[in-house]
Amino acid sequence: MGGFTSIVPMAASALQTGQKIQAGQADAQSRIELTQAARQAELADIAANQKQQDAAREDALRRRQASLRARQGASGLMAGGSGSASAVLAGYEKAALQDAASDEAAATRKRNQINHQASWREKSLLRSTQDDTVARLTAWFSQR
Repeated sequence: MGGFTSIVPMAASALQTGQKIQAGQADAQSRIELTQAARQAELADIAANQKQQDAAREDALRRRQASLRARQGASGLMAGGSGSASAVLAGYEKAALQDAASDEAAATRKRNQINHQASWREKSLLRSTQDDTVARLTAWFSQR
């Protein structure tokens, strides 16, 4: 019976160590999920802002074109299909497309930065959990 009683404290200690390791891993997983949720929220915010900017840009372009057409129509320039009027309208469209491309590039850079930071945080959390697990197991075995 003496052999059994000496194993009981060791088994209890091993169980406690295992539970602490499992709790640490669960905590790290919940923090990873929070990081993912924050990342998704930031990406959704970028997409919403981009849609709003696109709509505002399209509206501004429509207004500029309508204003130019109205001025040209009032002065009688549209009847002959003036080349300069078409060039001005095309210039407005080109400027709007360049603004859209610039905004898209900025949004892509921001999305990439958010994804990179989230990935780094996840890896860091996983590494710290692994280090904690190794430290706990090493400490447990060194006591035996």
